[in-house]
Amino acid sequence: MMHPSWYLAALLSSASLLQAHAQQPAPAAAPSVTVAGQRHASEWFRVESQHFIVYSDTSNDDVALLLNQLEKLDQMLRVYTKPFLKATGNEPKLTFYYHDSANDLDGLAANQPADAIGLYTSCTAAVQGFGVQLNKLERPDKLVKPKAEQSESLGYLFEAYTRHFIYRYTDIRAPTSFIDGLAQYFASARFSDAQMLVGRTPLNVNRYLSFLDQGNPYYLDYKDVLEQNDSRAIGNMSQAGIKLEFAARSWLLTHYMLSSDDNRNKLVTYLAAVYRDTPIPQAFEQAYGIKTGDLGKEMWRYRNTSVKVLQVDVPELTPAVMEFKSLPQSSGEFVLAESALKSCPTRPAGEALLRQTARAAANYPSNDYAQLVLSRAQIDWGNPQDALPYLSAAAKKPGASAEVLYLLGQTQLRLSQLDAARNSLGQSLNLDPKSAEAAYALYQAGLQSGQPPDDDTLAAAIVAFNNGHEVTTLARSAALAYAYAGDKARARNALKLMAHNIREPELSAWAKIWLGKLAAGVGKDALLAEMRVQPAAGTVFREWTIATATVMQDIERNAGLQKARSYLDQQSVNPANPDRALQSTFGGSR
Repeated sequence: MMHPSWYLAALLSSASLLQAHAQQPAPAAAPSVTVAGQRHASEWFRVESQHFIVYSDTSNDDVALLLNQLEKLDQMLRVYTKPFLKATGNEPKLTFYYHDSANDLDGLAANQPADAIGLYTSCTAAVQGFGVQLNKLERPDKLVKPKAEQSESLGYLFEAYTRHFIYRYTDIRAPTSFIDGLAQYFASARFSDAQMLVGRTPLNVNRYLSFLDQGNPYYLDYKDVLEQNDSRAIGNMSQAGIKLEFAARSWLLTHYMLSSDDNRNKLVTYLAAVYRDTPIPQAFEQAYGIKTGDLGKEMWRYRNTSVKVLQVDVPELTPAVMEFKSLPQSSGEFVLAESALKSCPTRPAGEALLRQTARAAANYPSNDYAQLVLSRAQIDWGNPQDALPYLSAAAKKPGASAEVLYLLGQTQLRLSQLDAARNSLGQSLNLDPKSAEAAYALYQAGLQSGQPPDDDTLAAAIVAFNNGHEVTTLARSAALAYAYAGDKARARNALKLMAHNIREPELSAWAKIWLGKLAAGVGKDALLAEMRVQPAAGTVFREWTIATATVMQDIERNAGLQKARSYLDQQSVNPANPDRALQSTFGGSR
């Protein structure tokens, strides 16, 4: 068993892990589970742990196994990203939907790609994750086994959460090769009660690299990887295939950058240079001393001689502490509708959700959850006045929830009842200070007053961004608020966050323009005018998880067809020597 010095120093000998988790419960010998029963229960149920709120239609045992792995992954990501971590320890929990069928993802977005099995959506309405159970998760042994079969389901879920974690808890938006590489690096990580296994080649990354080893053509080199070229179709390779090749090469490069104390120190230097806008290939060459043109040879050598799998004792990792709650059938019918409404759908999709929700909620007039989901649909996609009677009455009841007060404030805001809106939204924030949605609505209420933004309005924009760090619309508002308040350093940081995110090109272009304006000394009138420009409806960042096993099958099938066509072409030219043509075609050579 390997105990690398850097890992023990970071994990066992220093206070960094204790500091990162000072607000968490003490480690327990086994997961703590509390279950609340419900007669006439829906197939959907709710589970809450330290960092997650999960809705699922799988089983209690399935979710318990998943959450124990995810909670430990979250803790290790905080260790690995410590030099870049922006976490305060007070961020809202991630709402995650764990489906037993990929069909449940249908309807979340009009442009859903083929073979999608997961999604993270980030917009002003909410930040949510969606994953699919492709196969049952196995209960981990006391010791993790380096050669144990990898769970395809868990690999996809770890990949997606790692990518989300980077957006949520760090300012890293470039290079995308590091984001994708770290996501693949942790896709194959596994945890037992007291151990972690990390460094294995993920299933389909290994399959793709082995495919290249067989002499099949490649389409990217490491210059493409460093220049973030992952979205083009080349030759016979689909865009999904190019993304898989990009992910495979990114995994290997990231594995190399995490392989030693010296390389990890260089990684900090490299990412800092990229943040300062040094061109990515140049930043890598300066940090690691390897020319971009030599990187392919170096990575081939590293993969064949130096890739190590680490099996590390991590007894400090806290297991999930979970509370399960059944949902009544009348509530379970609205779980997917609410998730779709919070995904910032297009207008046609939103209006369809309103019609669907109105029909279903009519059957449950006394179910508060059903009426809240209906109210959200009415506010966003119908007549907000229709939501006012129920929300006004619900807000007057003892113990009215933060969500009731938030939706009431949104209704009042849409009806231009600004004083009432600010009062309701302020009460909602008092009950739930972590709500990015309520803070952003309070900011909007301040802007709509027609007066220059006061300190409370500017503070609301910043609170919203702090509680929704991955939502670029909130970063936009915070950047303008910081600039208006005279805090140019924080304004510049928020703008650079967007400028570096090539996966949101329109906002990236906007941020680059405003970085120039900030440097030139933009005035308050121009800032206020831009604050009052509303982002386009449906502005949302979607990060899909693709079933790379299916992509790999397509790549292998297409390669086989191409070789068969080449063989037939050669045989027609040289029919007297079919064996030589066969050997030439299928023998494989670079």
